[in-house]
Amino acid sequence: MALWITSSQLGIRRDIQITNFHTNQKFTEYTIEIHLDDVHWHVKKRYSEFAEFHEELIKQIPTIDVKSLPPKKLLNKNSPDFIHRRRLALDNYLKYLYQFFTMNSMQLPECFVKFLDFHLYEVHGIVRKLAEELFLNGDKILSASTKKVFSISPLQMYAITRRMKLAEPPCDSNDPVKDLSHVLDFLCHVKYVQIVGSPDNFGTSTIKTQFLPFDVSFFKSVEELELDCVQTNQITGIDNLKKTVRRLSIHRSLTSIREIALSSLTEIPPSSNEWLISTWKLVTYLDLSKNSLHLLDESLKLFCKTETLDLSYNLLETTIDHLQHLHFLQNLNLSNNRLHDVSDFNARVGNIRSLDLSFNELITTDGLSRLYSLITLNLSSNKLDSIKNIESLGSLPCLENLCLKNNPLTRIVDYRIRVFAVFYNRAKDVWLDGQMPDQRELDRAAVISAMSRAKQNEAAQATMLVQKVLSPTTPVLLSSSLLRQKSNTNLKNMNAASSCPSNLTIIEKQPDVVLDTKANNNNNNNDAISTEETNRS
Repeated sequence: MALWITSSQLGIRRDIQITNFHTNQKFTEYTIEIHLDDVHWHVKKRYSEFAEFHEELIKQIPTIDVKSLPPKKLLNKNSPDFIHRRRLALDNYLKYLYQFFTMNSMQLPECFVKFLDFHLYEVHGIVRKLAEELFLNGDKILSASTKKVFSISPLQMYAITRRMKLAEPPCDSNDPVKDLSHVLDFLCHVKYVQIVGSPDNFGTSTIKTQFLPFDVSFFKSVEELELDCVQTNQITGIDNLKKTVRRLSIHRSLTSIREIALSSLTEIPPSSNEWLISTWKLVTYLDLSKNSLHLLDESLKLFCKTETLDLSYNLLETTIDHLQHLHFLQNLNLSNNRLHDVSDFNARVGNIRSLDLSFNELITTDGLSRLYSLITLNLSSNKLDSIKNIESLGSLPCLENLCLKNNPLTRIVDYRIRVFAVFYNRAKDVWLDGQMPDQRELDRAAVISAMSRAKQNEAAQATMLVQKVLSPTTPVLLSSSLLRQKSNTNLKNMNAASSCPSNLTIIEKQPDVVLDTKANNNNNNNDAISTEETNRS
């Protein structure tokens, strides 16, 4: 990382050179490469910018040679030969300045820092710029009547961490506005923080902010923290966040939850040593979306007070484990994963009120039939292809909002009516795909529901009758009165079927008579015994 040391040290590369230039009809632009330690970046400057910078530098440091900058030229200034000679002269000028500051063990003057973008890439320059910004606007952010999130980059956090380790006073310049104390005081009181990195190089440099280590122990009062595109295993001081953070969001950073949950530990200790770790006991909102999670590990239980959990846009495929440890969980988002099975879901999230399973690969909802507290359910963009696959949702007594958009079953004729029929008398309370049912849909759904229940009752009675007949201990004799009663019942069902719409079919009648085969066998045995006794006599 770029760091300017006031005294020359071995092993530190310091180099400034003009490597290229670009000319058009109006002016020539020179490309300046800066190498500092293991980082390099480049800036592009015109000769007029050199002249303005030199004039400002002479005012700040009069001991610098006034004639060190090559003079202006009015005629023939775009000729290739002149541009080449000027590039060499400007290159020597920059090397002279850099050597001058090094030999005199000087801090880089402010005009030099801004001219070559040291304030963007070098530790001291970054901290000074941030201190100046917070001196001017820090109090406004802290005292804002509405929530105002403070955004800071991993590069700035790294610069603060590195600057704190240097044996230097907090104010390393003549300007008290750029004092490091302004930064530390602000970080100690700020409540809403966002640390956002990038997978790409920062600016024109070779710095990848995503991989920079930094310390977050400077935050003493933060309540909401968002980490985006950072290496969580490079962050220190995470344990201090557990004392204050209530909302935690992490994106594009995790491959497993333990990376943030356990911080300095590599694994959860045995139950006898669980006092070694502290839980995130204040976190009620946990957003782990847009990561690369393939499964949920045991460290999830450290977020024991979580009420809202967002796991969308991950790589979850198998059964979701360890959710049963989140006893306060009410809202769960599992959208945009690869889930295809929710068979035992009710055993893991029994008290959930809102569930988003959209954009997965579900083919049935059988595992959701006992989520009795569920109010909102999003199943859009899955692979549900028949009404039978969602019949289990009819047993949910509190369900009010159901979304099934972009599933194959939405192409079924009278799709909405058939879905409402699943809920029987509760159809009027359910909004489907963002729309409440109209009276026509309710009426037709009621007919389908009544017919479905009649079929179920008839099938249940027939099943019970067959079981009693085939029972080896209690044979049942069908009397003529029972047969007439069953015949009358079937006749009534046939009359009801004739009054229903023609496109609604009725289940086939069960057999009217079931023979008592065991009773016949007993009669045959008795006849055989009587014949044998007659022969003996």
